[in-house]
Amino acid sequence: MNKFVMLTFVAVCVLVTVLETEAKPKHCTWHGTAPLCMPSCPSGKKKIPGTESKCGPNTVACCVTNKKFVCCPNDWQGNAANAMAIAKE
Repeated sequence: MNKFVMLTFVAVCVLVTVLETEAKPKHCTWHGTAPLCMPSCPSGKKKIPGTESKCGPNTVACCVTNKKFVCCPNDWQGNAANAMAIAKE
């Protein structure tokens, strides 16, 4: 019985760790859909100041209103230039 309780505890801890790891955003992304860009960052991400752009990386789909910007994981450390360089669309 004691081994069963211990194995169950370990299994639950591993499962929680895996789920938390998968739930965390892992990279920076551009937000804002042309032509009427009204972006916001999804849960777990923050807006990176200085990344605002009418077009972002896609010069074909530019914003008529507002601007696109980059959102990175809340624990991300870096500057705007780094965020824009690594951001995925």
